[in-house]
Amino acid sequence: MDRREPARSVTRRSVLAAACVAAASATLASCAPRDAAASTEDPSEKRVQYGFWMDSRNCVGCASCVAACRQASGTPEDGEARRKTVAYRFERGGLRFVSLSCMHCAQPACLAACPAGAIGKRADGIVVVDQGRCIGCRYCHEACPFGTPHYTPQGMDKCDCCLGAGVEPGREPYCVQACPADALHFGELEEMRPQAEAAGATGLLEAPTGPSFFLT
Repeated sequence: MDRREPARSVTRRSVLAAACVAAASATLASCAPRDAAASTEDPSEKRVQYGFWMDSRNCVGCASCVAACRQASGTPEDGEARRKTVAYRFERGGLRFVSLSCMHCAQPACLAACPAGAIGKRADGIVVVDQGRCIGCRYCHEACPFGTPHYTPQGMDKCDCCLGAGVEPGREPYCVQACPADALHFGELEEMRPQAEAAGATGLLEAPTGPSFFLT
């Protein structure tokens, strides 16, 4: 099971501390092919945007979500998991844990940067990878403001909301099912918004790519 990372001092707006590198994706976006997005969309599908809501007030840092992710995706213990838990120490004091994976952004920098057309965004907003087309150039990793993409012998790997593990679109991924503290949620963003904002989320996580992620 993954160990949580050492605590770090951050403000609420910088809790993921990576959006500053997103500007690099703009340059890559101007020259990369975009056919992958079209190849994964079905015009007959309802266009929605699925995403996550992480309520750090409830998270106890048990990493049950990480263990469930590893099991569902077949990630070996010596490999990088698709999900991780991170401990953050806030400026005003207090320690909170945050469970993180791919943000399934509205405008994915990884998709724009991929020269092989291996990354696509489905009509339901889930960003997926065709490992058979991945050439291992790592441009997607450099473009992602959150450093999410990682690599296996099969190609780039990341969260797909458990589609590859047999979970139907819109159903709870295994990480959410495994959370014992009601800290990790998944669903249509607009349906989750009222509850997330009532719990203290001021809006979606801020980044140029439009992460599909509420944080409280």
